[in-house]
Amino acid sequence: MAYGYMGKNCMKALAGAMLLGMVTLASAAHAGTTLVGGGSTLPALGYAGDVTDRQITPVTGSLLAVYSSQTGNPQTSYCQTGSGAGKNILAGVTVHTVTGPIVYNVQSACPDGAPTPIGFGAPAVSRTDLTQPNFVGTDSPLSFTDYNNYTTNRPSSKPIQFPVLAGSIALQFNKANVDSLALTDALICKIFSGQIIDWGDSQLTAAGVPVGVSGPINVVYRSDDSGTTFGFSNHLAAVCGGTASVHFVTDQAFTKVISLYKSTIPSNWIGQSGNANVVNMVLATDGTIAYAETANVLNVLGQYATVNGFDPAADLSNTVTISNSSMVYNSVINGADATTGKAIVTAISPTPSTSCIVLVQPSAYAIQSSGYPIVAVSYLLGNSNGNGTDAANIRKLLGAPYNSTITNAVTTIGNNSIATTGLAFLNVDLTSSTYATNQARINACVAN
Repeated sequence: MAYGYMGKNCMKALAGAMLLGMVTLASAAHAGTTLVGGGSTLPALGYAGDVTDRQITPVTGSLLAVYSSQTGNPQTSYCQTGSGAGKNILAGVTVHTVTGPIVYNVQSACPDGAPTPIGFGAPAVSRTDLTQPNFVGTDSPLSFTDYNNYTTNRPSSKPIQFPVLAGSIALQFNKANVDSLALTDALICKIFSGQIIDWGDSQLTAAGVPVGVSGPINVVYRSDDSGTTFGFSNHLAAVCGGTASVHFVTDQAFTKVISLYKSTIPSNWIGQSGNANVVNMVLATDGTIAYAETANVLNVLGQYATVNGFDPAADLSNTVTISNSSMVYNSVINGADATTGKAIVTAISPTPSTSCIVLVQPSAYAIQSSGYPIVAVSYLLGNSNGNGTDAANIRKLLGAPYNSTITNAVTTIGNNSIATTGLAFLNVDLTSSTYATNQARINACVAN
């Protein structure tokens, strides 16, 4: 049975009950026009609460719904495109391919199914006036290319970026007669580099695979540019070692991540766009294993492995603290180190006049010192200029993750009385001598 926007059936009605017992807000009336956003699929269940459809109207208890329930705030719409496409839509880029140009635009449709959307479906929520999205979610932070794309296409504005969530990345599996799987980092490194290729490999016996079980290990990976891939590869590059010439590469594209091990993807490995499609594919296909956001795995009641003895749902802290020393301002990802595969962080030049691009150093969360070890950090992005009459509401939306009145009412993020979600708010401080509060910094960054 398949759930999610690639496998809808009776689960459309059940998904909300199965995930945190929520009800939709599709008919709720809020003042103002709808704010249009999208991007990353990793935090979609936390941000919007239901991944049954690709374009989501947030449901009760989710971050965006709680934001909207505050007096005077409008509803939101969230399109699950993946982090890479989300950043392209924010920048309004055109990508030239052998089959013709791909124009990323907030007005393009957000349909269920394949291929990955190149728009956020603004007309579906009566926002044909928008020329740029109101906000974007991403787990792969702005890169040098992303920043240049944006400033080239939107010369009168700058992108803004603030860290919001940590999400654990689970190793979901489906293999007949394998009821549990206790993986170590060493085993994960070998499976995803193609060194362990069969369930009957003796190295997996101690991990819980019974003697006599065999068959090819079919890795399910993200075929789109993905923040989940970025977070997973950030961990692999940190723990797997390798050599100066053969190692994992931290990147949002899985083909790049394993390129030094495999010049082409093995024929039995399966690419899928979005976390929801990844978990559905594993659920439906014997012999598979995948990396995916824990919340999505929980949503389909999928089996997942422990890693180094830790559970991705139970052993993720309710909040993840990021120290001030781990955050840098006006810096972006600039590829990966040629000998280690670890992400390179480079300061933007010339330096912007404001400190509105906040980046958590990937090395700060590549290996969690306690609890479940594999996490991604998710960000909300926006525009410094050109927000028009939406500006005031966008300021409140970007500030919502730092507003305890809002976060205390969110049930789709954190370990709480309703559910264990595999998502956690970040405990970060954006303040400086210039700004008295996090919200004040955000207010100044959304200039107009």
